[in-house]
Amino acid sequence: MLTPHEAYRRGVQFTVIVFDLRIPGTVERFHRERWAWAEAGDVEMLDQDHPVLIVQPGSARRLLPGPSQISMVRA
Repeated sequence: MLTPHEAYRRGVQFTVIVFDLRIPGTVERFHRERWAWAEAGDVEMLDQDHPVLIVQPGSARRLLPGPSQISMVRA
């Protein structure tokens, strides 16, 4: 899912979501979003604390709860 030094297609729009992992709860949110977008999203790192999720508009997002949410439902 990581795509360092890979060029993105010209003429295609992308949604870019920047996460600040220094903020409490953001790591979990980042992992949920990354799971939800799966193959439709790529991750780039701006630096150690700032991953960027790059998503193509119109791509399918998973509708089922993430792995951590499933375990919470069963508990």
